[in-house]
Amino acid sequence: MSSIETNSTVNKNTIVSRVLLVDGILLLILAFIHLFSTPLISKWLSRELTAESLSNISPPFLLNHLVVGVLLIPFGISTMYSASGVRAGHPWARGIAITNALAVLILPLIVVVLMGPEYFNSKPFLAATVLITVIGLSMFLTLIWLAGKSKNT
Repeated sequence: MSSIETNSTVNKNTIVSRVLLVDGILLLILAFIHLFSTPLISKWLSRELTAESLSNISPPFLLNHLVVGVLLIPFGISTMYSASGVRAGHPWARGIAITNALAVLILPLIVVVLMGPEYFNSKPFLAATVLITVIGLSMFLTLIWLAGKSKNT
């Protein structure tokens, strides 16, 4: 491998590493938005639902919201952790990053298929879905770009 090819691979690793670092930080921000918005959602539900509906709907809804927030934390941390390994060219790091990218990327697809388009009328829901889609795509596409180059060198 020539020094130009080596520098190109190092530069790609650095670019992908930075994208993963930013995406990991964004995943952590989303996690904390989820966790800190749970009391607000609880208040909103109590205003919008009858007492009977609230007692049936609120617990699983809030649990789900908290679980997603908590699970986004290890996704963010492991994505940030894999960024340094990708920069160094470690295959394990690309494996962690691509696993996280696929998991994050499939979330919006599952939402659209299982929930339908009517939920996208809510601006916070739409914003969250767009953000998670952008994060998943940026992770996945940069990792594919990196993998495509490493096969040719």
